[in-house]
Amino acid sequence: MCYVVGVKIPKKQTIKVGYQTIDLDPIELPAQSGFSYAQWPVIYKEQQEQNNILRPGLMHWELIPNWVRNQKELNESRKKYTTLNIKSEGVLQNKVAQAIVHTNRCLVLASHFFEWQEIQKEKFPHYIRLKDVDLFYMAGVWNTWTDYASGETKNSFGIITTEANAFMAKIHNVKKRMPTILNDELAAAWISSSLNSNDIQTIAGTRIDDDAMQAHTVAKNFLQANDPCQKVDYQIFTPQTLF
Repeated sequence: MCYVVGVKIPKKQTIKVGYQTIDLDPIELPAQSGFSYAQWPVIYKEQQEQNNILRPGLMHWELIPNWVRNQKELNESRKKYTTLNIKSEGVLQNKVAQAIVHTNRCLVLASHFFEWQEIQKEKFPHYIRLKDVDLFYMAGVWNTWTDYASGETKNSFGIITTEANAFMAKIHNVKKRMPTILNDELAAAWISSSLNSNDIQTIAGTRIDDDAMQAHTVAKNFLQANDPCQKVDYQIFTPQTLF
């Protein structure tokens, strides 16, 4: 799946999604686990005076079900299932996402992510990025959730995942999943308002080309490391074992 992600925007920059330009503020989160239930940068569409305006913002990473009424119920729901990720194959039927996937799609910003490879029943974490870009988009869905006990509202999202491509299948070699990474054209389409169910299903299941990706192993405790992305070699690996 995709439960640990990193993003690095060292200085204020402007990006273009479709015909709209978006100003991004600096942010550096080298490795954040979804299970910290913290905020993450996304781009989403805001309805304003009948114009579809794209906005950057921070959202709670965990698509909170609309039937969850308060924080206590949310804590209980986490023991039964996770909504950090939503599988592309069932996104149109997913009990949490199906009510919003036609209207509330977003782009999750990332510079890299982490996955584990299992060899001889031992797990080795990998840092994974795209070769030619410092920032990319993952498909997501979002909603606005209200805590009826406190009155607090928050925007929350989940990352769409798909079947692993050949590159990722060698790394995430047990569950063989990966985030749905979108190129510029598909990112603009994903966040547009004109997608039908077939379009949504097709884009959600997109797998980026193998040769666009690169990876290396990192420390097993990388989440606690000063530099979570630093390469660490393991003697068990050979070139054939890796790629």
